[in-house]
Amino acid sequence: MDSTTPIPVATYGKDPKIAESVREKLLPDIEVVHACLDPAIALTELPAVFSGNLETVPASGLGTNASAPADKRKVPQAVFFGGGFSDEEFEKIKAAVLAANPTAHFIKVQKRDVLAAGSFGPNPDTIAKIFRKRLAAAMVAA
Repeated sequence: MDSTTPIPVATYGKDPKIAESVREKLLPDIEVVHACLDPAIALTELPAVFSGNLETVPASGLGTNASAPADKRKVPQAVFFGGGFSDEEFEKIKAAVLAANPTAHFIKVQKRDVLAAGSFGPNPDTIAKIFRKRLAAAMVAA
């Protein structure tokens, strides 16, 4: 992917306001194309979109695939996990997405990561910075 094309990603977290704010902070180099806010929906939607089923639009209404015509929707390359999820949810969603697309990347940022970066509470700037750094490392390692 060239440097002018944003990397498409999906997100999973529990707070729509934080998800939207982080989405804005990730632009222009990372584009949130699909956002999930519920584990049951994520288990259905994320494997579908990662397998290339671009008829699947986010039930959350968040992400550029929510409003783009089907021929303009994008398959994400990674799932960003925000706060509010359990290890069990992470593992279930990761397994389901990997079954659909074994090249997917998984990046999680939890409260302890935000605190370690010097922020208190869910700070979208800090969360976006951590996601960006971890995605770059994952893409290099791949």
